[in-house]
Amino acid sequence: MAKESKKSHSRAHGMTQISISLPQRLVDKIDQLAEEAKRSRSNYIAYIVDIMPDAKTNSISFTGAAEAQEACKSR
Repeated sequence: MAKESKKSHSRAHGMTQISISLPQRLVDKIDQLAEEAKRSRSNYIAYIVDIMPDAKTNSISFTGAAEAQEACKSR
């Protein structure tokens, strides 16, 4: 009997899938901001985390995704 292969979900090389739990109000906010930025939810979260300033070297407070995105635009 032939062994059935498992169906895999492919993603871009070098990408790792993670799972987190967030309050619905935050998911709604992320979805709204991602739509405005014409990005997927996943891509938007990765983008925001990537541009977040290092808390040890900057006095910029990460109070929300919109503020972080605006800070990035001025770079």
